[in-house]
Amino acid sequence: MSVKISIVTPSYNQAAYLDQTLRSVISQRSLAHEFFVFDGGSTDGSVQIIENYADKIDYWVSQPDQGQSDAIHRGFQRATGDVLYWLNSDDVLLPNALQRVHEAFDAQPELDVVTGYGVAIDSGDRIIKMHRGPHDSPWWAHLGYVRVRQPCCFFRRELYEAVGGLDLNLHCVLDTELWYRMFRKRSMWGGVDAYLAAYRLHHQAKGSTLQEKYLQERHLIKQRYPELAARKLHHTVGRLAYYASQLTSGRTLASTRDMRQYCGRKLSDVFGEWPVPA
Repeated sequence: MSVKISIVTPSYNQAAYLDQTLRSVISQRSLAHEFFVFDGGSTDGSVQIIENYADKIDYWVSQPDQGQSDAIHRGFQRATGDVLYWLNSDDVLLPNALQRVHEAFDAQPELDVVTGYGVAIDSGDRIIKMHRGPHDSPWWAHLGYVRVRQPCCFFRRELYEAVGGLDLNLHCVLDTELWYRMFRKRSMWGGVDAYLAAYRLHHQAKGSTLQEKYLQERHLIKQRYPELAARKLHHTVGRLAYYASQLTSGRTLASTRDMRQYCGRKLSDVFGEWPVPA
């Protein structure tokens, strides 16, 4: 039996991008077990956008919260699916992504996590970078390679609960810290050789506005997970293994080809639109 995917979107004052984010999920609603939106009390028109799609969202709320990690946590507490996923309100799920994730879990029921390739876009939906990498795994993590793109990562509820869920005290590296605990658990990771999602790089993103906080939290997880996050001699070997893997697998060549063909183009021109079902 195919997995049931629960999707949570945390949102706060990102009306400029929220409509596209919601459409990217709703256009694939037949493959999503449930979809929740937790808005932190936006005042920029986000609530009106959410209301436009209220009949296609299983549950939504707009009220002050303790930040992104708190919103995701509350969404996962409500979720009943056996696979969990969150999509930030400035990121986009690509067409057919959920179909590919279902197929990956169905083909390999032993997998705890499924990831895929990611696309970086700017505030105007133009493609900045396209990344094809080896599928993440505890093996790669211990060699110093951790490149999990959060919008491209789907994980089983059982694993999420086993590692204790999100650290609600973190606001910038909450995803990376969660991956490290999943890696320590010796979980089974697999992947889809396709682009699953686009993550947006813009001046209002947390990585741009909370740089000092980000550095503090990065230092914290280096202390918590020295074997994964701190620089070690074997990490140099890991980087060499990564570059060799990219070359021998053809991923470097394919990424270069994709960039030459698509860089600067609109995301929807390359991957298609997100039609909202009637």
